[in-house]
Amino acid sequence: MTHQPSITVSIKTLNEAQGIEKTIDSVRRQLASYPHQIIVADSLSSDNTRELALAKDATVVCLNNAADRCCGVGHQLGWLYSEGDYLLLLDGDMELEPGFLDTAIAFLQENPDYAGVAGSVEMDDAANYEFKSRKQRLHLIYPQGDTDHLGGGGLYRRSAIEKIGYLTNLNLHGYEEAELGIRLQSAGYKLRRLSAPYFRHASYTMPTFTMLAYRWRNGFLWAPGELLRNAWGKKHFPAAFKIVRNELVFTLYLLMLCASFISLNAQCIILALLPLIIFIAAKTFKNKSLRDGIQSAINLSLFSAGILRGIVNPPKNPMTPPDVTVINLKNLDDNNENTLRK
Repeated sequence: MTHQPSITVSIKTLNEAQGIEKTIDSVRRQLASYPHQIIVADSLSSDNTRELALAKDATVVCLNNAADRCCGVGHQLGWLYSEGDYLLLLDGDMELEPGFLDTAIAFLQENPDYAGVAGSVEMDDAANYEFKSRKQRLHLIYPQGDTDHLGGGGLYRRSAIEKIGYLTNLNLHGYEEAELGIRLQSAGYKLRRLSAPYFRHASYTMPTFTMLAYRWRNGFLWAPGELLRNAWGKKHFPAAFKIVRNELVFTLYLLMLCASFISLNAQCIILALLPLIIFIAAKTFKNKSLRDGIQSAINLSLFSAGILRGIVNPPKNPMTPPDVTVINLKNLDDNNENTLRK
């Protein structure tokens, strides 16, 4: 008798009342033929996300302390209470595309050297510069074929995650999927993004500068520095360095620009400003918008400040589970129970 693989779906949420029901419904439509559980990993939402998830009969694992909020803690909560052969990662503002799950499971069953697989991504019309820029770069952010990480989540093999110790790093306010990918590759696994559609994603609707302020307050802009700090001294540090190299280059440039202003030498200041002017001009030409060119430079400048902020954040042990409340816990009739939950 053929073994039917079992699946845990981890849905990461923070105030996702607007989309969580659609997310759960989209995965349920594809899970009927598999032993499964759905875990909503909630970072202490202040809206009714948890109530809506419970009404859909999902398990809810919720942080007890708002200070523990970060992108890296979300799916780690799902992992700690997961079971089964595979783990599917989604955010609460995503909808799983029809047919992806069967395609992804078939690929992983046929290719045991791959730890995870994802698919192509669709986004709605962007309302601010960050998501407009992201939509323009979908082919770069979500490249098809073998890749170093699976941005946006994916379907992962449980045995591979067990080998590397933890799923996502609870020290990281972003780049958690990149850090997961480079640890898996360091352990000898491969990752692939298929051409099959994976999810549709809703963009943030807040204005550009409101969005940037929000990204700073919630720590997302610190993530490149946190990634480097947490990878320091480890085998995968060169891969982490490669992921944030653009932000690092811009940080070094800004430091050089500041030094030129301190020198009070007009010629040095003009020469130092030239790369910035060229960068803004290139972005302006590409997007046919001076505002987009300036906003791109502002985005990179804030990421540069965030690198310095993130590097000084003292890391915690990523294997130490945070304090949580678990509601409506369900167990799979499966041999692959997660022994890490205790």
